[in-house]
Amino acid sequence: MIMKVLIMVAVDPDCESDLQIVMVAQPGGVARASSIVTLKGEEHCRSGNPYLVYGNAVEAWLGCDKFDTSISIFDCRSGDLAGWV
Repeated sequence: MIMKVLIMVAVDPDCESDLQIVMVAQPGGVARASSIVTLKGEEHCRSGNPYLVYGNAVEAWLGCDKFDTSISIFDCRSGDLAGWV
Protein backbone atom coordinates (compact mmCIF):
# COMPACT_ATOMS: atom_id res chain seq x y z
CA MET A 1 0.00 0.00 0.00
CA ILE A 2 1.26 3.48 -0.87
CA MET A 3 1.87 5.76 2.14
CA LYS A 4 0.74 9.35 1.55
CA VAL A 5 3.19 11.96 2.85
CA LEU A 6 2.55 15.71 2.98
CA ILE A 7 5.66 17.87 3.24
CA MET A 8 5.58 21.52 4.21
CA VAL A 9 8.73 23.24 2.97
CA ALA A 10 10.22 26.68 3.65
CA VAL A 11 13.56 28.39 3.14
CA ASP A 12 15.65 28.34 6.32
CA PRO A 13 15.58 31.92 7.67
CA ASP A 14 19.12 31.51 9.04
CA CYS A 15 20.65 30.19 5.81
CA GLU A 16 18.82 30.88 2.56
CA SER A 17 20.55 28.03 0.71
CA ASP A 18 18.95 25.46 3.06
CA LEU A 19 15.40 24.13 3.20
CA GLN A 20 13.43 23.27 6.31
CA ILE A 21 10.71 20.65 6.04
CA VAL A 22 8.02 19.12 8.24
CA MET A 23 6.56 15.79 7.13
CA VAL A 24 3.06 14.52 7.96
CA ALA A 25 1.81 10.96 7.38
CA GLN A 26 -0.46 8.28 8.86
CA PRO A 27 1.66 5.13 9.25
CA GLY A 28 -0.52 2.34 10.61
CA GLY A 29 -3.50 4.71 10.55
CA VAL A 30 -1.99 6.94 13.26
CA ALA A 31 -1.36 10.57 12.24
CA ARG A 32 2.08 11.89 13.06
CA ALA A 33 4.29 14.84 12.15
CA SER A 34 8.05 15.06 12.08
CA SER A 35 10.12 17.68 13.79
CA ILE A 36 11.79 20.25 11.53
CA VAL A 37 14.36 18.65 9.22
CA THR A 38 16.97 20.85 7.52
CA LEU A 39 18.13 19.93 4.04
CA LYS A 40 21.52 21.61 3.63
CA GLY A 41 22.14 23.43 0.36
CA GLU A 42 18.90 22.21 -1.24
CA GLU A 43 17.02 25.49 -1.75
CA HIS A 44 17.86 25.48 -5.45
CA CYS A 45 16.13 22.05 -5.75
CA ARG A 46 12.98 23.22 -3.96
CA SER A 47 10.63 22.65 -6.91
CA GLY A 48 12.41 19.57 -8.26
CA ASN A 49 11.31 15.95 -8.28
CA PRO A 50 9.97 15.27 -4.75
CA TYR A 51 11.53 11.79 -4.62
CA LEU A 52 14.99 13.20 -5.40
CA VAL A 53 14.73 16.29 -3.18
CA TYR A 54 12.77 14.93 -0.18
CA GLY A 55 12.84 11.14 -0.61
CA ASN A 56 15.85 10.40 1.61
CA ALA A 57 14.32 12.40 4.48
CA VAL A 58 11.02 10.51 4.03
CA GLU A 59 12.84 7.16 4.10
CA ALA A 60 14.75 8.08 7.25
CA TRP A 61 11.61 9.31 9.02
CA LEU A 62 9.18 6.56 8.01
CA GLY A 63 11.62 3.68 7.62
CA CYS A 64 10.18 2.65 4.26
CA ASP A 65 11.31 2.98 0.66
CA LYS A 66 10.61 6.45 -0.73
CA PHE A 67 9.05 4.87 -3.81
CA ASP A 68 6.43 3.20 -1.60
CA THR A 69 5.13 6.69 -0.79
CA SER A 70 3.14 9.40 -2.53
CA ILE A 71 4.85 12.71 -1.71
CA SER A 72 2.86 15.96 -1.90
CA ILE A 73 4.52 19.31 -1.28
CA PHE A 74 3.04 22.34 0.51
CA ASP A 75 5.30 25.35 -0.04
CA CYS A 76 5.32 27.87 2.82
CA ARG A 77 5.99 31.24 1.16
CA SER A 78 5.14 33.46 4.10
CA GLY A 79 7.06 33.03 7.36
CA ASP A 80 8.98 29.95 8.37
CA LEU A 81 8.55 26.68 10.28
CA ALA A 82 9.89 27.97 13.62
CA GLY A 83 6.73 26.98 15.54
CA TRP A 84 6.86 23.28 14.55
CA VAL A 85 8.27 20.81 17.03
